[in-house]
Amino acid sequence: MNYGIPYMGSKSKIVKEMIKVFPKADNFYDLFGGGFSVTHAMIVHRSKHYKSFHYNEIRKGACELIKDAIAGKYNYDVFKPNFVTRSEFQVEKERSFYHKIIWSFGNSGKNYLFGKDIEKQKESLHNAVVFDQFDDWAKKFFGFETFGKLKDIKERRLYCKNKIKYNKSKRMDLEQLERLEQLQQLQQLQQLEQLNFYNKSYIDVPIKDNSIIYCDPPYKGTADYDGNNRFNHAEFLDWVHENKSPVFISEYNIDDKRFRCIFKIKKRSLLSSDKSVGDKIEKLYVNKAGLNLLMKNKLNKSGQKL
Repeated sequence: MNYGIPYMGSKSKIVKEMIKVFPKADNFYDLFGGGFSVTHAMIVHRSKHYKSFHYNEIRKGACELIKDAIAGKYNYDVFKPNFVTRSEFQVEKERSFYHKIIWSFGNSGKNYLFGKDIEKQKESLHNAVVFDQFDDWAKKFFGFETFGKLKDIKERRLYCKNKIKYNKSKRMDLEQLERLEQLQQLQQLQQLEQLNFYNKSYIDVPIKDNSIIYCDPPYKGTADYDGNNRFNHAEFLDWVHENKSPVFISEYNIDDKRFRCIFKIKKRSLLSSDKSVGDKIEKLYVNKAGLNLLMKNKLNKSGQKL
């Protein structure tokens, strides 16, 4: 299962294992919520352990896109997505978070999703699957000119995916429609009342008593998702250390001895447009308050001194 929306740096592939570390509490805060994958996974798998969930993302547009997805805006019954061309992406990306994230390579919001050499073929497949409109290229690719009784977009995409699977020379996956399926599945949260949204700096989000805080800030030594290095890591770590609530931080490495690494997992990541991959070791660190709570819980379970 994919969690949240497609997003650069998403924890969707590792989140199910990672969230097992978090202790029970009344409230769960995701202060650098990004693509909503951690909050989504917590609701799906840990809802009985928390009374409320709080998602925060300072990047403009993220909250609105997720809220729209939950409200059903991207349900295939009501949303028939037009193909977004390279020129349309350049115009719309700064005023529409949907265009900026769903139609950008790596969900970075910077470059267009497809290379110039395959853009027209992608558009041809998209129009065939979504609108049952076949141009000459689509007719040749599929070997027919209409899906006929196969009216469901999911079934058409699956048919297309299987056709490509058995003909590996055709690199024509429908990545954009897979991304839209992620948006659509968030509609399952429509009736959830204990979910709260914020669009603030992490410092400005009010934290209730008896809370667990998770932070996935821009990693040190990397540019943030809008192309600058303005995030103050030292200030952030001081804030985490002084926080009386348990705070858990995702990072590749934190040298600061005030924090303890309690979880590691290998994450496979795309590195370039040719879809080459590399392995990264994601780590989860905790502040003193969080470590004390984890030790207390372990002591209560074992009945022995640590």
